[in-house]
Amino acid sequence: MGPRARPALLLLMLLQTAVLQGRLLHPSPSGTLVIGVISGIAVFVIILFIGILFIILRKRQTSRGVMGHYVLAEHE
Repeated sequence: MGPRARPALLLLMLLQTAVLQGRLLHPSPSGTLVIGVISGIAVFVIILFIGILFIILRKRQTSRGVMGHYVLAEHE
């Protein structure tokens, strides 16, 4: 199990314990803040990854067009 799976597993165990005891858990403000910060970082990383992927794909598309121009120039 990787280090990323441990917090999720811990949260599941806490929720199961709360349900079994019949209590409703209220998240603490600091816990909510941590979840918000982690979610924000995750969204930032996903957007950054999509941006990098878009740039790479756009460069590949451009290089294919340039290769086509070289081939046309050689045949003329």
